[in-house]
Amino acid sequence: MKPAHAKNGASPAPAMAGSAPRRLPPLNMLRAFEAAGRLLSVTHAARELSVTQSAVSHQIKALEEWLGVALVARDGRRLALTTPGAALLPGITSALDLMAQSTAGIERLTRRNTLVVNATSTLASQWLIPRLSGFCAQMPGLDVQLVTTVGYLDFEPAQYDVSIRCFADADVAALPDRTGWRDVSLGAFLPDQLTPMCSPALLAGGRSVKTPKDLARLTLLHSRSTPLVWQQWLEEAGAPGLQPAGDLVFDHAHLSVQAAIQGLGVALGNPRFMGEALASGLLVMPFAELLSGEKQYYWLRPARAAQDPVSMAFCDWLSAP
Repeated sequence: MKPAHAKNGASPAPAMAGSAPRRLPPLNMLRAFEAAGRLLSVTHAARELSVTQSAVSHQIKALEEWLGVALVARDGRRLALTTPGAALLPGITSALDLMAQSTAGIERLTRRNTLVVNATSTLASQWLIPRLSGFCAQMPGLDVQLVTTVGYLDFEPAQYDVSIRCFADADVAALPDRTGWRDVSLGAFLPDQLTPMCSPALLAGGRSVKTPKDLARLTLLHSRSTPLVWQQWLEEAGAPGLQPAGDLVFDHAHLSVQAAIQGLGVALGNPRFMGEALASGLLVMPFAELLSGEKQYYWLRPARAAQDPVSMAFCDWLSAP
């Protein structure tokens, strides 16, 4: 005898093991709790998620009501995780990381012939762009999208096929502890060593400099993106605390070097970045042998692009001598 619900010869759908619908809270609740728990700050979580602080607090409270347990403890502006909250956070973080990687992988499939590279504006303008045609010639039919950002670490590597950043050894050692950076592969390819540069016209008329202390007669050009490099260079050059004739401050290091070409003062630059300007005489290095800096530029490749041939080819090109 056929079951009563089977009509016109149709067979009942087979029962599937584990087919019960997942019981999940809304994603916005999870995102708000994960960001606040990871950053231990409702303010920072709101900034990361581009919402208000009250919206984050509301979503966390709604999640607590949904689960029937307190997840965070608040003491004025401070936020701490309860025992259940601390137990929940790692799994939510891993799940959101996996979701981000999966969606980024689908986006990559829809733009097979596109390579998205993230770099700082100074590296992009002074070093990468002048050389990029060489890579494009090796990869005909490939579109390269170059995204420049100011954020040093405040970005998600999975959003890009390759990112480029300048790190000290201690920075590299700390990267695996950052959320979303655990499976990022990286490789050093360019030292970041700086020395003073200026227009040769600036040293004319008796204003030549023989020692680093002679820089006191000139204007020093600074950048907000690298505010301490002059202090470090002067200390290593034996002129700590030097007071120059003036200071000019720009947003980015490549703008300070451009100002040096125009004769506005002396900037710190990487000789590897400024080969053409140095060869043509637009810039001179009064202390070429005095190089400061122990950082290096690294390429960063997220886990989703670990075996992507285009991303790998770009990183190999960066690392080539």
